[in-house]
Amino acid sequence: MEGIEIFWKEVLEIEEKVIDTQAEMLETVAKEMAKTIRGGGRVFIFGTGHSSMIAMEGHLRAGGLAPVVPIFRTNLMIHENAMLSSKIERTAGLATPILDSYDPQPGDLMFIVSNSGVNQLPVEMCLESQARGLKVVTICAKEYAKVAPLSSIGKRLYDIADYVIDNCGVPGDALVPLKNKPWKVASSSTIAGTLIWECLVAETCLILDEDGGEMPVFISANMPGATEHNDALFKEWRTKNPHF
Repeated sequence: MEGIEIFWKEVLEIEEKVIDTQAEMLETVAKEMAKTIRGGGRVFIFGTGHSSMIAMEGHLRAGGLAPVVPIFRTNLMIHENAMLSSKIERTAGLATPILDSYDPQPGDLMFIVSNSGVNQLPVEMCLESQARGLKVVTICAKEYAKVAPLSSIGKRLYDIADYVIDNCGVPGDALVPLKNKPWKVASSSTIAGTLIWECLVAETCLILDEDGGEMPVFISANMPGATEHNDALFKEWRTKNPHF
């Protein structure tokens, strides 16, 4: 049980640190999300490798927001070829064609999730999104980013994004030391990233609820009335989200 107890303790400390240190920024970003949604805009989420799981978390989730649009590219995820994905996220010149295919507009909001916060494509995606008039939120591990080697762009996401949410992870991501090997195991970034995202969803929806307007939130397909409710959202957002 030792590994379980160590990891649980470490993760709890990180989760508490996220809330203790990032609550004000989470509230600020939630207000920006609510403003975007009120204005008919979209909230994009982009991440490569394991960070793409946060984009998946935001997409078509029970209790999640219909205006959220994940940016999915199979060769940037890890289910087909993880080594290729790792190489592609370090390749220059890809942000423009990826963004072109989603056609974000000024007034939309872009989330870029990158634990190390330094790889070529996430940084490039931030700069290109800003050039197109989008505000950018990054979720990254600031302590990790401070020691991670920079890409050829020479910038860290936390230095250039409009809003920075620290997932409070450690360099290398893994938390549990081994007794007979020099490595650590069991990482925190996905857990912390999901916590951050769902906190933002909760705060954004409460803000929208106070306004008394429409609430573009999916409900579980297994709940009474879900089909009619969700079908109306699909009809409204299908032209704005290529993954519907």
